[in-house]
Amino acid sequence: MTARHALRLLVFLGSSLAASGAQPPLALAHPGEELAGNRTVVWTPLFQAAWDELHRGLGVSVKVDPPNSLMDKMDGFAWEAATVMPASGWKVWAGPASAEFTAKANAEAAKLTGQADPPFSAPAGNQPGGLVALALLKRNLLFAKVLHLSLAEPLDFQSADGAKLPVRFFGVRGALSGKQRGFIRILAYDGGPSFALQIAGQEDEAVVLYLPKAEETMADACGKLREWRAARLPGDFGSAQDPWMHEQDDLRVPKLKLQSKKDFQPQLASLRYFPAQAVPWQLGKAEQRVDFELTEKGAQLRVVVEHNLDPFGEPPPPPPMVPRKFVFDRPFFVFLWRDKADWPYFGAWIGDDSALEKFR
Repeated sequence: MTARHALRLLVFLGSSLAASGAQPPLALAHPGEELAGNRTVVWTPLFQAAWDELHRGLGVSVKVDPPNSLMDKMDGFAWEAATVMPASGWKVWAGPASAEFTAKANAEAAKLTGQADPPFSAPAGNQPGGLVALALLKRNLLFAKVLHLSLAEPLDFQSADGAKLPVRFFGVRGALSGKQRGFIRILAYDGGPSFALQIAGQEDEAVVLYLPKAEETMADACGKLREWRAARLPGDFGSAQDPWMHEQDDLRVPKLKLQSKKDFQPQLASLRYFPAQAVPWQLGKAEQRVDFELTEKGAQLRVVVEHNLDPFGEPPPPPPMVPRKFVFDRPFFVFLWRDKADWPYFGAWIGDDSALEKFR
């Protein structure tokens, strides 16, 4: 058997408690991969950040055996981690695949997250000279203005396979929608079955929601949203093309809670040859764990919701405004996105009900 060096890639994202569901969410290593439209799917460039750091000292591979299209996508992904990833709460450690290096990363991760449980496991059975990349992201993106949890009625969510389920949701409508002006920006709206908007966070981040007309890749969705975020709807106050939420607008978003675990190693197992390296390298481990939760307060690490206000029972006054509906009652995208960044730092396609909370 040909001698080769081993690379080890472990990415961990922590955001919340795990959700239960018959089908756990899938995960992508690259946003250009095809979605399984009837499943919930997640993607984060933190995996890419770890990949980049892992290969930084090796240079550009001169041969991949057998050819691997996903590796080509990973190698060719163009982005700026410093502007895409949050200003704080994340880090990548790259170095020798040793218990000492892993212990050092775990100690620094504890300071970063304030949690004592080590996220990374020490390498086992790697050949001498192997490398490791460890990455961690922990964010608590709170909305600049809290939305409201519906206590009295469900949202009927229709999955891609046609199944319907009454689920918990949050949002705003009627007179209270006007108070979200300046906080909820409408990115795309034509009165039809597709629309997009973003909800401002307390820092330079936002939750971006996009309900497409038909299934598309994460990369295609990000491309459209990149253009819409750079432009602005041209309408006047209260019109159908008003770029901000106004009175009588109706926003309804399902509460989300999901957990994803993925081993990408089988997809990235090809041998990689680098200049000035006597033997090829092979990825021995490539794991990612994601926990994500979205509530009326934002994308949070851990949350206990106690809300006494039910905005859906208050009839709105009759101002002369065009009422718009932004109801996410079928598969949609959700992204966590910094201002002026080319890519989000987290994305999910909600294609089924595995991440939704059944209304009881």
